[in-house]
This record gives sequence, structure tokens and C-alpha cells, in this order.
Amino acid sequence: MGDDSNGVVITLKEVYDEMRALVSEVRMLTQELKESRKTDDDHEKRIRALEQWRYALPASLVLAVGSAVKTFWPA
Repeated sequence: MGDDSNGVVITLKEVYDEMRALVSEVRMLTQELKESRKTDDDHEKRIRALEQWRYALPASLVLAVGSAVKTFWPA
């Protein structure tokens, strides 16, 4: 069989070095993902708190208006 490498030789040392670099990048991405999840969780909590406030506002408003009307309505 002929030589199809076209003069390219990749040593085990080069493969090992690339694997080490890849492991380092994966570790870095894993850390970034953990930090991103913390940020996402914080945003979710804030959004849920705003939604709860938003849905409670109409009921509170109706109750406040009703109380004011009852207070100032001539008996």
C-alpha cells in the first residue's frame, strides 16, 4: 500500500499535548456553565417574585378601592 500521509507525521507527544489542552478547555467550560446556572437561577427567582407581585396587585387594588369607598360612603 502507498504512503498517503503526504509527509505529515503526528507524534504521540503532539496527541497527548492536544488532549491536555482539550481537558483544560472542558474544565474551563464546566466552570463557566456552573456560574451561568447560578445566574440563571437568580434570574428565575427574581422573575417569579415579579410575577407573584403582578398577580397580587389587581386583588389588592380592588380591596383598597372597596375599603376606601366603604370608609367615605355616607352611612
